Amino acid sequence: MSKKDKEQKEIARLEKASAFHQHKNYFLILIIVLSIVYIVDELASSVRGVVETETIRDLYNTDFGTPEYNNASGTLGLVTTAAYLIYLVSPFYKSLADRFGRRIFLIINTIGMGVGMLVCIISRSIPLYILGTVIMTFFTPNDMQVIYIMECAPKQHRAKLCSITKGLALISVSLLGLFVKLFVNDAIPSTWRNVFIIPIILAFVIGLAAIYFVKETPVYTEKRLQYLRSTEEERAAAAEAEKLAQEKEKQNSISVGGAFKYIFTHKQTRAIAIVALIMAFSTGYTGKYQPMMQAGLAQGAMNEAGYHIILMFYPVINGIFTMLGGFLTDSLGRKKSALILGLWAAVGLAIFAYGCIYPLNPWLIGFAYGVSIAGLWSISDMIYFVITSESTPTEIRASVVGSMQLVGMVGTGLNMVYNNVVTMIAGSLNLPFVLTVAYLPLMAVSLAIMMLMVKETKDVDLDNVQVD
Repeated sequence: MSKKDKEQKEIARLEKASAFHQHKNYFLILIIVLSIVYIVDELASSVRGVVETETIRDLYNTDFGTPEYNNASGTLGLVTTAAYLIYLVSPFYKSLADRFGRRIFLIINTIGMGVGMLVCIISRSIPLYILGTVIMTFFTPNDMQVIYIMECAPKQHRAKLCSITKGLALISVSLLGLFVKLFVNDAIPSTWRNVFIIPIILAFVIGLAAIYFVKETPVYTEKRLQYLRSTEEERAAAAEAEKLAQEKEKQNSISVGGAFKYIFTHKQTRAIAIVALIMAFSTGYTGKYQPMMQAGLAQGAMNEAGYHIILMFYPVINGIFTMLGGFLTDSLGRKKSALILGLWAAVGLAIFAYGCIYPLNPWLIGFAYGVSIAGLWSISDMIYFVITSESTPTEIRASVVGSMQLVGMVGTGLNMVYNNVVTMIAGSLNLPFVLTVAYLPLMAVSLAIMMLMVKETKDVDLDNVQVD
């Protein structure tokens, strides 16, 4: 088939997609599909954590709280932490959606999450389980469904739809608590695999359904059609214009090294970076919440019924308070909302950890943990994106925001190492105490730096940012 024939075939496909966009029920169907994709994304991101202790008991043939378990947990944790290096490839993978379209990657990512979960549950060895973890780690953070909403929804509803679909997806994580209650038998550790079954089926079904129900986004479709319908002369002129624009952008942009130099040579961004690093390190307990609860269960601080209530209730609170956090940031300003969100995180962690050591109402424990992680992730997003963007000149903003995220990744990597080393040294039964006494002071320090050293940026003029 000649190049012209291929282009004509692509034009016909895109014109059909463009016509499909006008169907009266298309947008409703699209939002339903994207919402389910978002739910699959959150389930895949959370499913390993909700059965962590059972997984280790099964794969290593050991019992929770024993020295063998502690060493196995720490070792597996350190190895899977290395799997997060695959994030370094993620930006290049995401960029392919600009070349080949959004639709194919929405489908691939969704089915890919299902493949990763499937590899995990069929594993009978540590290497195969780690492979499944790597696959899941690669496909879950791409969030193509968010790009779809941004490019398909009316401008006045974009933020609202993103917030609602994210909130629903976070609330859906409560299903994992229900699956644990229904399908996991503590006396048979291998039953952890049953928790993955419904998310796997959902990933494959909605991934395949997207092939029929989802078309390419209008933004990409129109841009691609414009190119395909143009003459060779017009394409050459457009390519030249794009080349000049890229050269101009390159002149105005800075390297990663330059971005870091900018961050650490200005008081405002240096303070933000310190807060970002400390706050990212403080998120470590979110990766160990299930072993913390298991410690409470093993030592009699909570019973089986309470354990399942917490697993099912905290995601609902997380989803609700995550949506509230967005309203706070816009209405109260960055520093006031940061203080409130930080207090949510700190007080929630303190109550949750207390409930893993001493008897406490499980509904209160679930509420506390849900509020805690909602505050934590909301303040993290605000630090990495909002405050950093509002503290950086336009011409270097993207580079500085990207570098600030790298600072956060360093903090996250450090907390993963700390968690697993502490598990091996202090033991899994002591996690509620040793993690809390480390992370609570760090939260307090980061909030103090935010209040004392970071300037308010709510009303800043993004076109004329005055640094320091």
